[in-house]
Amino acid sequence: MNVLTRVSAVMTNAPIMLNVDCDMFANNPQVAQHAMCLLLGFDDEIESGFVQAPQKFYGALKDDPFGNQLEVGFKKIGGGVAGIQGIFYSGTGCFHRRKVIYGMPPPDTNKHERTGSPSYKELKIKFGSSKELIESSMDVISGDVLSQDISSRVEAAKQVGTCNYEAGTCWGQEIGWVYGSMTEDILTGQRIHATGWRSALMDTNPPAFMGCAPTGGPASLTQYKRWATGLLEILISWNSPILGTIFGRLQFRQCLAYIFIYVWPVRASFELCYALLGPICLLTNQSFLPKASDEGFRIPLALFFTYNIYNLMEYKECGLSARTWWNNHRMQCITSASA
Repeated sequence: MNVLTRVSAVMTNAPIMLNVDCDMFANNPQVAQHAMCLLLGFDDEIESGFVQAPQKFYGALKDDPFGNQLEVGFKKIGGGVAGIQGIFYSGTGCFHRRKVIYGMPPPDTNKHERTGSPSYKELKIKFGSSKELIESSMDVISGDVLSQDISSRVEAAKQVGTCNYEAGTCWGQEIGWVYGSMTEDILTGQRIHATGWRSALMDTNPPAFMGCAPTGGPASLTQYKRWATGLLEILISWNSPILGTIFGRLQFRQCLAYIFIYVWPVRASFELCYALLGPICLLTNQSFLPKASDEGFRIPLALFFTYNIYNLMEYKECGLSARTWWNNHRMQCITSASA
C-alpha cells in the first residue's frame, strides 16, 4: 500500500484515496458520492479523517458456518465506536484523506491553526529523495491540488516504487501504512486516531462494497490465526493504544475500544483450559461446577443464560438466524483450540 501511495502521489496526487481488496468491487454506484458527503460535509475536517464502509460478502454460505462474515461485529461494535472517535480502519472499503496517510495532524481545535509547514529538508528525511514526491507532499500539506502531466512522471513513479526506496525514511512508521503487525490496517487506523483525527462510518443500502469470504474451514482458521497474531503484536508492543492515549490524542474510551479488540486472542488460552476441564473431570471423577442442589448454582446459571440470551438477541436484531449465532459460538471454540 505504501508503494501504491507513493506512485499515485507522483502521478495524480489526488487528495482522496480509495483502497479495496483485490476480491472486492463497488456494489453501490453512488459510493463515491456518499463518501464525499462524509469527507466534505462536516464543518470541521477533523471529523472525517477517513470514511470506512462495513465489509459485506457475496456468495456467502448460509448461516455463516465458519463464523467469518462478522456482521454483528460491524453493526454492533463498529456502530458503537463510530460514536466515540470513529470506526476502526478494516483494511478495505475505505476512503482516506491523503494528508491523513501522510501523518499530518488535524487543525488545532483550540487555536484553529496549524503549525508551520515543514521545510524541504524535513520532507526529504520523511518522504525520501524523490524530488517529485517531495513536491507532491508539499502540495498536499498546503492544500493545493494541481494538475500535472502524467506521462512525464513515469520515471519518478519507477523510482518511488523500488524495493529499497523506503530505507532511511519514515515510511511505515510516521507516514503511510504502519509496519510492525500482521494486522497493519487496524494499527494504521489507530495511529490516525492517535493523531487527533476522527473517522466516519458509511453504511449504505445497497452495501458500498462487496467481497468474498473464505468458504472452507482451513482457510478460515488461517485467517483467524493471522488476525490473532497481529492484534497481539499491537497489544504488547510500543504501538499499544494505552501509549496513544498517554502521549497522543487517542480518546480514553476509544483506547478501551481498541483494547477490547486486541485482547480477543488472549481469551483463547482460557477457553482452551476450560474446554479441557470436562475430560479431566471425567478421568478424575471430579466436578468443578457447583451441584444443582447448591445455593451458589443459581449464580453461574443466571450469568450463562443472561449472556447467551442477550447475545442471541443481538443476532436477531441484525436479521440473523439462531443457527448463525450457534455457528459463530461453535467456531469461536474451534478457533481458540486450534488456530
